[in-house]
Amino acid sequence: MKQISKRLTYANVMSSLAVFLVLGGATAFAATKIGANELKANSVKTGKIVKEAVTAGKLKKNAVTNTKLASGAVTTDKLAADAVTGDKANESTFGTVPSANNANNANTVGGNTVKAVNFAVEPVVGPTQILNLNGFTLTASCPNSTGLSVVANGPTGSRVQSSSDNGAEIKNVVVNEALKPTSNTQLLEQDKDLVRGHTEFYLGDGGRNVSVIWEATSFPVNGPDCTFTGYAIG
Repeated sequence: MKQISKRLTYANVMSSLAVFLVLGGATAFAATKIGANELKANSVKTGKIVKEAVTAGKLKKNAVTNTKLASGAVTTDKLAADAVTGDKANESTFGTVPSANNANNANTVGGNTVKAVNFAVEPVVGPTQILNLNGFTLTASCPNSTGLSVVANGPTGSRVQSSSDNGAEIKNVVVNEALKPTSNTQLLEQDKDLVRGHTEFYLGDGGRNVSVIWEATSFPVNGPDCTFTGYAIG
């Protein structure tokens, strides 16, 4: 024991310690490298991944499939602008998309009903109802090429105001403050001018009013002898 103590100098101790540290460090480093490159299957859990650590560059092409996504997982704040394009979608998975009618065929606008008004005929055509909206009606007839007739009726106690112009003067001014279902209030004079008009129906009980924008002719110009066309909203 005394012989060992005599040989155990400071230099010997430090040399031995250095060798130990070098060997121990190399072993630890090797263990670290092995651990990093040879992870066990399913060993990396969600809690081990730093938030926002997985970037687009880390994902293999086509790696994210439908089965890998939880329902509702992809929200708008997770998508880059214009990230999802048509070629990325499987059209067969979409339900039926309602057809979007254009404005001319729309049946509701802002909660109001919209109806087309269309009467374009050659004589002789008897009375034909061309509008029935909220109890207000327009009935047109074309007894001859100069006789377009359009009459208005409405619920008892309602009223109608109407006028038109031919670009030069106001025509066909109509005011009926006591409209009823059998009034047959004439909106048009029997003339051959092209006129554009605006007819307003009013209900006295606070119900829906009806507005009709229209134009009319009653002479042949490359088409029918009588026309009354436009739209109503109410």
